[in-house]
Amino acid sequence: MSRWWPERLVLTLGDESASGGGASALLDEADRMLDRLQPRRGTRWLCVLAGEGVRYRLVPWADALTSLSQRRRLAEHCFHEAYGEVARGWTVSVGPARYGAAALACAIDTALLAGLEARATARSLVLDGVRPLLTHALDGVRRRIARPLHWFVVMRGRRVTLLLRSPTEALAVRQLPWGGSGLAELLDREWFALGMTAPRCPVFVVGGPVVAEGWEVVDLTPAQSADAGRMDVGAMEAA
Repeated sequence: MSRWWPERLVLTLGDESASGGGASALLDEADRMLDRLQPRRGTRWLCVLAGEGVRYRLVPWADALTSLSQRRRLAEHCFHEAYGEVARGWTVSVGPARYGAAALACAIDTALLAGLEARATARSLVLDGVRPLLTHALDGVRRRIARPLHWFVVMRGRRVTLLLRSPTEALAVRQLPWGGSGLAELLDREWFALGMTAPRCPVFVVGGPVVAEGWEVVDLTPAQSADAGRMDVGAMEAA
């Protein structure tokens, strides 16, 4: 790495080691990773959150709520309705939406965000952003997905995230326990619950390989870096 340019570091938090521990366990996981990697002062750090570190909801379109702040308040209401009072301690971000289409929103514990900022400051790092794994993974492969209707599936640790997408909007998003098998059953159940009558659509997977009987599965898992945890990242658009 040239000494004239700061390093870039991508860390994914929220694997099995942090399961059930909330923000505190995720921050401990970040400490362990940073202690092991010892990034230089000035390194730009992108933190990607998986598992229980991030929650997802779909925010329906509302003609009367068109500004970003209005849609964010609607997204906050959706999380509060789904998760109760605990959601009041979360920071909510909502992605761009086309007219008349639902938008994908994510929620992250505000205490976790503050803790990540504090760790970056203490180690003289630049926190380049905190991103949900679902959108981070999708941004890395979206140009390889050329199907009008499809599932995008991310498997990591003990959870699987399912995102059903059409050409214009996200149609459904689900986070489910993952035991390493039974993807076909999960997809069949969600397909039925959504009342889908169309033929089964392709399934694009990151975190595989995996087989789902009756579904066309395309493995988009990127090759592993030789130096796990370190990579250069460019600008990434929101889902």
